[in-house]
Amino acid sequence: MLVKIADIKVKRRVRKDLGNLDQLKDSLRTYGLLNPITLTSNHELVAGERRLEAAKALGWESINAVIIDTKLTKLQKLEMEIEENNQRKEFTEDELLDGYHRLEKLRNPSIFARILSFFAAIFQRIIDFFKGLGKKKKRTVSQEKQITRV
Repeated sequence: MLVKIADIKVKRRVRKDLGNLDQLKDSLRTYGLLNPITLTSNHELVAGERRLEAAKALGWESINAVIIDTKLTKLQKLEMEIEENNQRKEFTEDELLDGYHRLEKLRNPSIFARILSFFAAIFQRIIDFFKGLGKKKKRTVSQEKQITRV
């Protein structure tokens, strides 16, 4: 649900230091909000303060949010805030290295991969061309049948 940022109430939070939001702002600019913030139905922030602050810094007027039941106790809201921030698992060094290696290969494919991709695109165009011819012939035969019936 899209919510006006001005309507969101941020009460006392566990996290005191939001850290540097520059990378998060860059991500929001590039990819948009990948994970909505969490609010109660009266728009009290439960989870997503860093995302909210980054969106504010970018001048956003509204943000995507998941709305949960207002009848949560203070205890339940605090548990949810801690859980949301505590249950994230960072990538291991090996996972991160593998991810960036795959990303580099996709951004800068080898000459062999580029040649293979080029020929695959040509063959796909040839296949699409002949499929198109087959459809035209079918329509012509169908039209001939209609003409014959008249």
